[in-house]
Amino acid sequence: MRRLLSILVALVAFAAVSGAQPLQLANIFSDHAVLQRGNWIPVWGWGKPGAKVEVTGSWNGVTQKTTVEADGSWHVSLPARYCEGTDLLLTVKSGKETIERKDIALGEVWICSGQSNMEMPLRGFGFQEVEGATEAIMGAPATSRNIRVFDIKTPKCTEPIKDVEATWKYSSSEVAAETSAVGYFFAKRLQAALDVPVGIIVNAWGGSRIEPWMTKETINAAGLTQQELDEVYAIQEQPDRWPETPELIWNGRVKPIVGYAAKGIIWYQGCSNIGQRCYDKLQKAMVEMWRREWNSDLPLIFTLLAPHDHGDADGRWRPFFVENQLHTEQILDKSWAVCTETIGNKVTVHPSQKKEVADMMVQRALQNVYGVNPGFCIELPRPQSVEYVPDGSVKVRLSYVWSNLQSISARDIVGFELAGEDRQFHLAQAEVDWDGQTIVIKCPDVPKPVAVRYSWRNWMGSNLHTSYGIPVPPFRTDDWDE
Repeated sequence: MRRLLSILVALVAFAAVSGAQPLQLANIFSDHAVLQRGNWIPVWGWGKPGAKVEVTGSWNGVTQKTTVEADGSWHVSLPARYCEGTDLLLTVKSGKETIERKDIALGEVWICSGQSNMEMPLRGFGFQEVEGATEAIMGAPATSRNIRVFDIKTPKCTEPIKDVEATWKYSSSEVAAETSAVGYFFAKRLQAALDVPVGIIVNAWGGSRIEPWMTKETINAAGLTQQELDEVYAIQEQPDRWPETPELIWNGRVKPIVGYAAKGIIWYQGCSNIGQRCYDKLQKAMVEMWRREWNSDLPLIFTLLAPHDHGDADGRWRPFFVENQLHTEQILDKSWAVCTETIGNKVTVHPSQKKEVADMMVQRALQNVYGVNPGFCIELPRPQSVEYVPDGSVKVRLSYVWSNLQSISARDIVGFELAGEDRQFHLAQAEVDWDGQTIVIKCPDVPKPVAVRYSWRNWMGSNLHTSYGIPVPPFRTDDWDE
């Protein structure tokens, strides 16, 4: 009897082991998924080691075969068509097991990451609204099948996990209301411009620093000084707060979706790293790490930190940080910034004009990623020349404006300061010269100016932009570290 019982236990154990790893497909390949058109499409999952797996996409009928690895994982790449499509099937077979995913779409996929300004849903936060939200939410059903959302909410993870608990959803009114406003407006504008399905992978965490989005090895190799590294690792993680230390988001929200074919990344983060002078190096390191892991040169479109008082409207740490953010464009290829200098808010770090941010991101995507002319110049105006006139005025000529430089009132520009040899800055009067691209700045308190700054405080209510709505970012002609 005892021997029979031992045999039964052994048989049960064998059955449990042999059946413990049924055929699985990563959750990101759910019904309604959007797959990136025009690329090879990586598909992966898990199964019984040694088992044969066949994966077929109905868009071209091609079947790719593989064998489950010893660790239980399998991976194939399917060829894609450049043309779009919906109501497609993705079929995975292994022995007698079959998984079928329905209503797959071929289109454009973008990863939407960052902190609370990317996370902020269309319905807004408490006491903080999103402009145009009601119209967007009520109008969502009209395009819900062509705008699909994969929203990741995995908690902090100290070790890498293999999958995320999420599925693709149509952007119905209910889903749109809870979706990233920037991400949704981006997808809606891009879908209208390209007339193809658009899928957004919303992967944002309010309050998060940039360090949790990458590994420690990546940070250590980012070219930081020892002092900068010490400052990074001096941060202590708080259990009841958002992620602040390395890997906690990477492990649970990024690593499990690595390789999912995408067109690019839109990134809206930085508030929690404000004051950090090595942010550009960290941002570059993070994106290069993602590109290596994806085996793709994913373009990056990122948002500059918006004006806000940050506890002291006259403080200057925000513009110094924005200057550092902008430097990413110079050190990281295929990266482009969008500026929010005219749409900040003094009392909240979450500006309500999320549609304007998304529109500028789409303009960047159309021009720099898709090679489509958005119809006007979208480049950020920068100082091209500075002339100190004998009468005490200063003329700053900007690039990329082509006689279309404007402010809310071209004769009432807010945000300029002048300083003399004493390095004391004073608010100055400024107006657009006759050529539409030169600013004339004067200040009676600074008869002999040697330096000009624009929007170089945490909050000034700066209002200079082009006639196409492209804000002029903060700039300075000095190199003073104060």
